[in-house]
Amino acid sequence: MAKNTSRNAKKKKSASANAPPVDSSRRNLLIGGVGALAAGTAAAVVVTYRRHSDTPKSAPALAEPSVLAPVNLQADAAGGLQAANELTEFYARAFDNASVLIHAVRAFGRNFTRKDGSKAVDHLCSTYAAEKEVNGKRYVYFTRDAEVHENSFLKTFLEAGVSPDQPVVVGSNRYTLRDVGDSAKALFRCDPSNLRKYQDDLPTMHLPWGLIAFSILTPPANPVWTNAYGEKVDLRAVFDSGLADYERVYALTEASLEQGQPEPPTFREEIKKYSCFGMHSPYGFLSCINHGYRGNRALPRMNRVMDLTIDRLKADSEALNTEYEAEANGGPREIVDAFTVRSQVKLLGHSFEAINYARLHKLYEFSPAQQKRIEAGEQQLYNYLVKLRATDWGALQRSMDATVGRGHGEKFCSDIVISLGHATRALKLLTPSNPDTLA
Repeated sequence: MAKNTSRNAKKKKSASANAPPVDSSRRNLLIGGVGALAAGTAAAVVVTYRRHSDTPKSAPALAEPSVLAPVNLQADAAGGLQAANELTEFYARAFDNASVLIHAVRAFGRNFTRKDGSKAVDHLCSTYAAEKEVNGKRYVYFTRDAEVHENSFLKTFLEAGVSPDQPVVVGSNRYTLRDVGDSAKALFRCDPSNLRKYQDDLPTMHLPWGLIAFSILTPPANPVWTNAYGEKVDLRAVFDSGLADYERVYALTEASLEQGQPEPPTFREEIKKYSCFGMHSPYGFLSCINHGYRGNRALPRMNRVMDLTIDRLKADSEALNTEYEAEANGGPREIVDAFTVRSQVKLLGHSFEAINYARLHKLYEFSPAQQKRIEAGEQQLYNYLVKLRATDWGALQRSMDATVGRGHGEKFCSDIVISLGHATRALKLLTPSNPDTLA
């Protein structure tokens, strides 16, 4: 276990300092449902939403009978988990698109079923796979339109314990998940000296998922393979370069976080280039470490990353509130609150997935001060989850359509389910309901 002796151990911040803003009568969207909204939401809020949306191009609208009746729950660990479970399970089945289903597998494990009783894993593996030929050899993969982030389906199936013999179907051709793993390694292209050589957004939008999948599939004793293009891939060097790139971004805010100051604009601009505020990256690095990739001081370097990730629970949350208020420019209060709460659940759910993964595998020892900040962040997450459970999602969708534009309601709600999938798994990782271990 890596001992944490960083400056975080000396901080004395109370849990109450991290509590979310108290809801006023104007912030009633997530307590009593959504009322009629006037037009005029600032374009900047809509642009921010579109930039951070992970839902496929189309998602089915919610029919009235497919809306979960709002319920008020206690904002504690039990209430938060109940809210996350109920919302994720219900709306994953209601929307039934690729993104919500893969996140339901993340939240509930490999046996999650769709509304018709079929397994989500079987549906995903028979619907969204494709083939491509490179240098005369055929490979199987999941389409980018479906999985959004390269290798996100693969790594989710691997972590959920889906059998390597799981059938994967492309037309009349049958493959297995094992074939998908082999193909993923063959199709992966990365120059550690220039991570953006083959894909400009590789480190920000795709690398974390590949690191998880490849660290599971590739033992550190044999970390090098030749891809379909005849290029050598050394997972040690890819991990090291990805971590260094992320350390560069974190260096932009370390001094501010140490002094308890707001995160600087330079950091906010860079971290927004990453999917889900960059919180997939720590998880990807932790997966590499957990599976034995510990060269070039990986553990102490990761200690620093985790220090800052924990500090971001409060700093990012405050930044999101500030940014949405500034971008709203007098737009409808209810819409601004909806965007803000959705982003807070995304931030906190992804953060705690990484933090609890580190706890589960005993990769990191948290100081008493960090434990307090973690507890405060957990309480924030519980608060936001029970607010979402008390929301009339049908009214929310209609209001988004009326205020932001037709079709945005369904996409917005589908995006919430994606964030809920990560939050649900995060809350379960340290419990007997850990979805990765459920048969």
